[in-house]
Amino acid sequence: MTATASRYKPGDRMLFSLFWNYVKPHSWQLLGVIFGLLVGVGLATGAPLLINYVIEQIELGNVIEVSLLTQIIVAYIVVNIVAWFFGVIQFIFVAKLTARVIRDIRIDAFSSILENSVSFFDQQKSGDLTSRVINDTRELAESAQSIAYFFTSLFRLVLVIGVFFYFNVTLTLAIMSIFPVVIGFSLFLGSFERKVSENWRVKLAAVNSNFSEIMSKIQISKAFHREQENLSKFSEVNEATYRASIKRGFAIFIFWPITDLMKHGFTLLILAIGTLLVTQQNMPVATLILFLILSNYFYWPLITIANNYHRFQGAFASLDRITKVSKDPAAKEREDGKAVNALQGEIVFDHVNFAYLPDEPVLRDISFHVRAGQRVAIVGHTGAGKSTIASILMRFYSINSGAVYIDRNYIHDYHLQDYRQSVSMVSQKVLLFKGSVRDNLVIAKPKATDEEIWAVLDAVQAREFIEQGDGLDSIVEENGKNLSAGQRQMISFARVLLSDPQILILDEATSAVDLYTEAKIQDAIEVLLQGRTSVSIAHRLTTILKSDIIIVLDQGRLVQMGNHIELLEEEGPYAEMYELYLETQSAKYLETIKH
Repeated sequence: MTATASRYKPGDRMLFSLFWNYVKPHSWQLLGVIFGLLVGVGLATGAPLLINYVIEQIELGNVIEVSLLTQIIVAYIVVNIVAWFFGVIQFIFVAKLTARVIRDIRIDAFSSILENSVSFFDQQKSGDLTSRVINDTRELAESAQSIAYFFTSLFRLVLVIGVFFYFNVTLTLAIMSIFPVVIGFSLFLGSFERKVSENWRVKLAAVNSNFSEIMSKIQISKAFHREQENLSKFSEVNEATYRASIKRGFAIFIFWPITDLMKHGFTLLILAIGTLLVTQQNMPVATLILFLILSNYFYWPLITIANNYHRFQGAFASLDRITKVSKDPAAKEREDGKAVNALQGEIVFDHVNFAYLPDEPVLRDISFHVRAGQRVAIVGHTGAGKSTIASILMRFYSINSGAVYIDRNYIHDYHLQDYRQSVSMVSQKVLLFKGSVRDNLVIAKPKATDEEIWAVLDAVQAREFIEQGDGLDSIVEENGKNLSAGQRQMISFARVLLSDPQILILDEATSAVDLYTEAKIQDAIEVLLQGRTSVSIAHRLTTILKSDIIIVLDQGRLVQMGNHIELLEEEGPYAEMYELYLETQSAKYLETIKH
């Protein structure tokens, strides 16, 4: 998410327009809501006119026959039952419409998260993203039905005002004088509620994030006896959420005690002014009674409108947070990107500069040329920028300046999906999903046959431990918890083998594998590297010494480049590293090399 996006705060009109764009595709449900609204509210509002007719006849001294009175009573009951029935229809459609809109919003929010660049996830906490997709959409769903209440009340209010004006203009204008008070109160409380709701959601996201972080690092917590510290930190963020919840509850529920008090004043206003009009202007008593009966049809719709505007603030606060999960423009794929048919594997870095954070450069003026099919090893101390080069080649990040070319084409000119099918990486951090071994492998090639899968497993010599379970249907727990580090890495290697890339990136790929396991798969790696360009980030001599080019990085700068013999003769940083720690990895192998 860009800095501009994070500062952007859309207004209510824009958020409502965004919500409306999700409503429009579900036109049948919307028409059902409107039809139920018009018929139900129209009948319910017109029913009191039957009572007004009876009172007018009594006031005029007319005799009402029992049969006519019975018909009026029956009509009043039937009209209200039919109005209730259409009200039920309306809210059935409201429930369906709301569920479908929230479903679409949640899918779009999740899709937006997936489409962001890796840099977006560097700046976000998983708990916060979870809160936006799950909690905020749930809050939005609960608030979205207030839209139905809003328009139902608005339509009823318009009808009642029309009836009022028809019977007495003076009394209607006096009643409408309450508008500014109610609207002013609702705007004030709505603004306050939106602020506290946003604060509450931020605090709730902090609880989710803290919980996720603690659970993901539970082994470290256990190893260093940090249970009490974790509990204290969780209690702190939970207490902050509690205090925010109290403020939010106050903002929501203070509305009704005040509106109840105002309702009594409203009734007294109608009675006082109406009495004066009856005694001084000969307004019919039936009209005063009608106004008193319809006062609830006027006042409570007005309050509902005000309250649902206030509820809109909570919904808009949720929608605002959801829309902030926007796709990073840097991650937007070019529609005219070049298709990748078959890369040759030539790589050129031309004066590349890169920084994860402003003013903290990681790569400084990096330039090198790798011919197709060459093996490249990148070495350097921790923090030198080795893994950053791998991430740039995978297009996880965009460089700040300079250029990266693949087969003499700018790296970002290629269609991203095609490009990543031709460039694969085995990382030191193996990521496996909960599911079967087959599920974790076909990620690389969805239509792979079992024969193809077993072939790559044989290549990395993983068949033995997989057949000890249920074969390709063997269950892999989340993050491969039921597998050893070496087994996880072997599955990761097999996955990349299955994708058959033209450029292979090994980011310390055997760091989690013991020497015995590495020896088992080294022959397979040799076969894999034949005819491919490889970029290896490793400390193991078995990888470095067989490389055509060794690139030496120091604090983000390229300080040496050449093969093993050439760099030893230079007696520079590479020779120092070789003497300090490379030779400790395999004394026997070094003796063989030296002789």
